[in-house]
Amino acid sequence: EKNFHLTLKFSGDVGELQIRDIEAGLVKACSRRRQFEILVSGLGAFPNARNPKVIWAGIQDPRKHLYSLWSDIEHELVRLGFAAETKHFSPHLTLGRIKDTKPAPGLGEILRSLQIKGHEIPVTEVKLMRSVLSRSGPEYSCLRSVFLQEHF
Repeated sequence: EKNFHLTLKFSGDVGELQIRDIEAGLVKACSRRRQFEILVSGLGAFPNARNPKVIWAGIQDPRKHLYSLWSDIEHELVRLGFAAETKHFSPHLTLGRIKDTKPAPGLGEILRSLQIKGHEIPVTEVKLMRSVLSRSGPEYSCLRSVFLQEHF
């Protein structure tokens, strides 16, 4: 569970000065947003269930709060000089990565049998994370948490 995450923006390798700029951009983007809920629904794998590299849970954002937050963060980071995202924002909760290169027969059926249906998750903060790759997998550390405004 400690490595479950929903990526809003991947910035690549950045220096300490850029980290401060990113923090300021996150604070600005999050200051305009209230806490909200998303729905976790469905399971799948990238690139596909026969050749899985990433296992994910789908995210539903019926009120577009997550999309609006993503858009604000994207705007702030593009303003700072980061490349604009070229792919459509497709939110998903990364549950784990698979290092084994062998095909996974039956994984599709397993994922379908374990489907998650409409589990609500509160979104209360955005974390700026550092990811360091190691032989045992990525190691994450939180550099900064930026909280969304509470509901009134």
